[in-house]
Amino acid sequence: MATAATLERIPSFFLYGEAPRDDQDEPTLHIEPIEFRSAPRHWKIDPHVHRTLHQVIFVLRGRGASLAEGARVEYCPPVLVIVPAGTVHGFDFEPGTEGFVLSMTDDLLRDVSRRDVGIAALFEKSATLELPGDAVRATDLTPSFTMLVRELNRALPGHSLALEGLLKVILANVLRLSRPSLESPDAAASRYRGIVRQFRELIESAFREGWSLADYASALKVSQSRLRHACLSVTEQSPMQLVHARILLEAKRQLRYTSASVSEIAYALGFEDPAYFTRFFSQRTGRSPRAFRS
Repeated sequence: MATAATLERIPSFFLYGEAPRDDQDEPTLHIEPIEFRSAPRHWKIDPHVHRTLHQVIFVLRGRGASLAEGARVEYCPPVLVIVPAGTVHGFDFEPGTEGFVLSMTDDLLRDVSRRDVGIAALFEKSATLELPGDAVRATDLTPSFTMLVRELNRALPGHSLALEGLLKVILANVLRLSRPSLESPDAAASRYRGIVRQFRELIESAFREGWSLADYASALKVSQSRLRHACLSVTEQSPMQLVHARILLEAKRQLRYTSASVSEIAYALGFEDPAYFTRFFSQRTGRSPRAFRS
């Protein structure tokens, strides 16, 4: 594969409309009403990405549609939308929509996930989850969101402790609502999930480089067979299928959201020959890159 060129950038923000920050390592927890940013923009949030923030959008009133990686899902409230960091997403909200947008950096999510790996599993991919109203009312989710909004605007003793506690209560309730029958995984399953999580993180930094399975396994300090078994156990896909899926996702993003030519996209994704990129894309989508764009 060729040396990757520069891809045209999809709009990237810290919080929507705000420039990415340099202090990437600073823990951040933020919550605001949905209308705070959507109402001034006629209730439409254009496709964008948060590189360092995971989000939970909790819609209490108002229909709408969530968009994630080109897939549009229409919903009726109450609904939870899970948006992992790095996901290209957007929203079309019904005017007057009520609810909350919770944003948190990865270090906060990892801290909670150490207590329950089910939390990490929630953020493995984007999801739009319509919820039964009775089930929502039976939890502490709505009052916890309200309390978190209030606490963020305070400067009282125990502030950090209260924020940490409310975040954990919210995520625990999200987990219960989204996976009511989830059982604690055994030790082996937990280890495999950890390997796959690290593998996905490595894919993000290396998918343009043309790495082989051996390269990924070496970087993770696991055997190729162990990496393959972990991926098949957790995702029912082989390691290279996950790599190819990430390449394909980036190709679709570039075709959908940018004006870069097919050749430019091919070289930027590490392909030596645009014709090979076209075959790669066509075999997996049933359409050529140009047909997909049109």
